[in-house]
Amino acid sequence: MRIYKKYDSNKTEILKRIILQMYKWALKLSIAKKLHKKDPTDIEQAFKITKKIKREENFLNDKMEKNPKKKQDKDEIEELIRKIEKLSINLI
Repeated sequence: MRIYKKYDSNKTEILKRIILQMYKWALKLSIAKKLHKKDPTDIEQAFKITKKIKREENFLNDKMEKNPKKKQDKDEIEELIRKIEKLSINLI
């Protein structure tokens, strides 16, 4: 309380900065770094920026996860085609 009285008579400006800093500390490191680069002025803006950053990360993660699946599926399909070809050769 002394800090508020000493530096800010409204007691809101310091509180906002403290809340914003605590919010940054609670975030995952990669998100916190990106948020720090954007330099939000208040907590509401920080929430919006964080939400956008999380959406971008989720999109990139989903995109990266889909690629190995496609390759694995292609390999399995090629293996099935080879087996079917062997079966057809054996039948003739």
